[in-house]
Amino acid sequence: MNFAEAYSERYSVAPKIFDDNPRSDTGIIVVIPCYDDEFIFTTLLSLDSAKMPSCSVEVIVVVNSAEDTEMSIVEKNRHIYAKLCEKKDSYRNFSLLSYIIEGVPHKIAGVGNARKVGMDEAVWRFAAIENPRGVVVSLDADCLVSEDYFLEIYSRFYCLKDKPKACTLQYRHNFDEKLYSEQEISACRKYEMYLRYFRLAQKVAGIPVCMHTIGSCLAVTAEAYAKMGGMSRRQAGEDFYFLQKLAQQSYVATISKLIVFPSPSVSERVPFGTGRSVKKIIETGSCKVYNFGLFLLLRKFYSSFAELFDNEQCEVSNEIVAFVGEQKLWALVDECRRNTSDRRNFVKRMFAKFDVFFMIRFLNNFGETSDYVPVDVEVAVSELLDYYGATSIGNLYDDILELDVSIPN
Repeated sequence: MNFAEAYSERYSVAPKIFDDNPRSDTGIIVVIPCYDDEFIFTTLLSLDSAKMPSCSVEVIVVVNSAEDTEMSIVEKNRHIYAKLCEKKDSYRNFSLLSYIIEGVPHKIAGVGNARKVGMDEAVWRFAAIENPRGVVVSLDADCLVSEDYFLEIYSRFYCLKDKPKACTLQYRHNFDEKLYSEQEISACRKYEMYLRYFRLAQKVAGIPVCMHTIGSCLAVTAEAYAKMGGMSRRQAGEDFYFLQKLAQQSYVATISKLIVFPSPSVSERVPFGTGRSVKKIIETGSCKVYNFGLFLLLRKFYSSFAELFDNEQCEVSNEIVAFVGEQKLWALVDECRRNTSDRRNFVKRMFAKFDVFFMIRFLNNFGETSDYVPVDVEVAVSELLDYYGATSIGNLYDDILELDVSIPN
């Protein structure tokens, strides 16, 4: 039984779509969900303009709609799919495979389901050529890529000594003034500053793996994807949950070169993410983010884990105690002590109890009436840069971009 068959037996897996097998030297398969987005053809041209690696490449586009999708969008999707089929042999550097799904039940419809269908198919295709280390890359239909996109992915997964099972790809939103409005660009700059601030602030707090969780900026081996149960069908945030789950099983590396350029445009296709956030920033005129002081509180808490193994009197901040509850907090600490034999495993178990999901719940507990009120993103970024002692290279956006790129996951 190969890894795809084992995956299919254990999890809910989309059936194999295409009858043909890939070329035997296929090493990268890019999966792109597409919903009501003609920009997909620009994305494909961008991929076709990239330099090619020492392997064959496939691109799978999954055009999708739900049972309650407006008929006008269903018809537009069909037009996009027909055009994709017409252009199947138009691209020099990769083989294009297109698939359309319609009438998906509302409960599971959305980008998560479409991404899963495409990534599951990539697993079947790599299994057909017995390549468990084949790289499944997730991209979106409104992105551009750099000319080194494939070269960087190939090098990271196939050429370096420490070959990862998964990797995040560094990005910068596409601020082309010919394509997007001044409002969209300005708002998205703030949102991108927040994304970089949030990752680096987690690093300050001491979270073991701090990574960007963006659907268009991740890659994983087919075998690792299968072993951890595949992509979530969540209607939004599927990338976040997928990567967090993956990080619990293996190290998630990073490609620090800017190779993906997502769209900054307003969108309401998913409950949260870039499109919704840009819309909100435009409407409110501001971008409020978590107070940097909260990450310093978390840093003090996380850094005390080693001491807590030996010292029951170790001090924990009042904010943490109040949030968790004193009795529950010490019960959890005691449970971790009883189930580990040394400090290293105790600390590991504590991080499993007080993980990134705990961190987010803790951060969301502090609103406008607390001592740690949300602040404008510019204020938070300035405090973060001061903490790192980062030298300014011009403006806050460029400063935090430079810092974020320089610090790996």
